[in-house]
Amino acid sequence: MRIRMSYSNIPARQMQPRTANSNVARCFKTIVCFVIALLSVVLPDTATAEDSGLSAKQKAFGNIPFERMTASATERIKSTINSEAVYKHLPESTIQCSPELYIQLVRYPELVCNMWELMGAAKFRVNRVGEFEFTLSDLKGNTSQVELIYGTHETHVFLIDGKYKGPLLVKNIKAKTVVVVHSSFELNDKSEPITRHSIDLFMKLDSGVGEIVEGVVVPLFMKATEWSYDEITKFVGQVYNVALTKPDGMHRLINKLTRCQPAIRKRLSNVTTTIAESSVRTAALPK
Repeated sequence: MRIRMSYSNIPARQMQPRTANSNVARCFKTIVCFVIALLSVVLPDTATAEDSGLSAKQKAFGNIPFERMTASATERIKSTINSEAVYKHLPESTIQCSPELYIQLVRYPELVCNMWELMGAAKFRVNRVGEFEFTLSDLKGNTSQVELIYGTHETHVFLIDGKYKGPLLVKNIKAKTVVVVHSSFELNDKSEPITRHSIDLFMKLDSGVGEIVEGVVVPLFMKATEWSYDEITKFVGQVYNVALTKPDGMHRLINKLTRCQPAIRKRLSNVTTTIAESSVRTAALPK
């Protein structure tokens, strides 16, 4: 039996682009690796997820909550998700993780990147430049500008503007990508918090990219994306387990996250403290 969880402790809010005087994440390593896919079909603006006979790309487009976004945000996203945009869906994965911790890690990818760096496994670096904006570098010369356009507990929409290069590329490739993270939260039959998430991503490559280059590079990116999605899912679950079973070690780790702003570290510390206290209360209940 699964029990639906209350979201009252995670306030939903609309994230507005900076150009609209507003204010993510992001998933950390996931964000850059999400910038890939394969498919190109015409996508009318009038499509909705409920319409019959629509392609997977059209259905994913219809699930984006444009009605709750600013006109500026809607325009920027739709200009990326056009007939030339490639599409990729990463299917639902299940993690044992509380909604509070999951959302912190999604909205502030520097937390995960900094943890990986301390573990000697860093391949990406995040530099926050605004409350909902950051740059993401793979430490190989590829840098992307990432903005959290919209965020609630169920949906996060990121817009990525990046340049990519590699040994197979004669020149840098410019691309704009929309990453939509869908999530849901519940309790399992042991009253343990469960997070389910899936990803829709749409990428529009530079018009100068030839079909041959796209046909060679995109499949390689696709494989890397799926691998990274699985790895980041496992890591989020591991962070929750450490917060649950080794709270002192978790707080020592958080204090070492020097690449994260103090306020962000403080929020993560508060979340992990709540997880540990909840575990103690549960253990004290009569069997």
